[in-house]
Amino acid sequence: MKNKTYFPIILTIPVVIFLLALLIYPLIYTFTLAFYDEASDNFIPFSLNVFNNLIQEERFLKNVYHTIFLTFFSTSISFLLGIILAYCLDQIKIARSFFLVILISPLAIMPVVSALTWRTMFNPLYGILNSILKFFGFEGMEWVTDTSSALTWITVVDIWQWTPFCLLLIYAGLKTIPVDIKESASIDGINSFKELIYISLPILFNLLLITLIFRFMEAFKAFDSIMVITQGGPGNATETMVIRSYYTAFRWYKPEITSVIGIFILIFTILCTRWAGTKIGEQEN
Repeated sequence: MKNKTYFPIILTIPVVIFLLALLIYPLIYTFTLAFYDEASDNFIPFSLNVFNNLIQEERFLKNVYHTIFLTFFSTSISFLLGIILAYCLDQIKIARSFFLVILISPLAIMPVVSALTWRTMFNPLYGILNSILKFFGFEGMEWVTDTSSALTWITVVDIWQWTPFCLLLIYAGLKTIPVDIKESASIDGINSFKELIYISLPILFNLLLITLIFRFMEAFKAFDSIMVITQGGPGNATETMVIRSYYTAFRWYKPEITSVIGIFILIFTILCTRWAGTKIGEQEN
């Protein structure tokens, strides 16, 4: 009996050690670079020179703003659209599978492929969007080549790409709610929309919160669409913290700055996931 108990543990230990080695070494090295002292050329523990220099940069503050803008609007809009579309699908009685396949199709397309398609559509000279506008007598737009609107349209692309993710999870959650509950609400005179707001969504609170967190993390680390469509431009109009960390690491060869940005991202992610875990625990209690 003891052998049966220890055998799975023995098989698991090498994998755990390997994964920890892959995680711990890069983490330690990242923190070492982040606390690098440029003045003395030494790795001094708790030297905040790189942090101070980065925080004082106007460009980095814009990177933070772009990240917050993209994350907030992409997460909230795609989450709300996911709820609305899941509710509509749940109410449809005819050709539901057809509509479901159409709605989740953007999720099946590779992010790079969809980004290339959107870049072609946004092209001010031969893109289909400007062709449609000109066909109806309107002037063409600059879309992602205008610094004032580029981030907005990148956010639209991200919403289009990941709304099906929210839709799929929420729709699956709605289908798990017992029919008896919906029938009881209908007998009491509650229409389907009020039943969604006051009964179904509170029941699915944990699922909604997990969906929101996963969607938040995906929006926070958005890379493919930005890199393919604008490369962080025009100027720095769509340069987020993730794009900035890529440039500092692989183009400008400043790993210490990349490490600091990575630490900011790590702390922010841990705080958000910790908050979500606390809310789920409170709900279960």
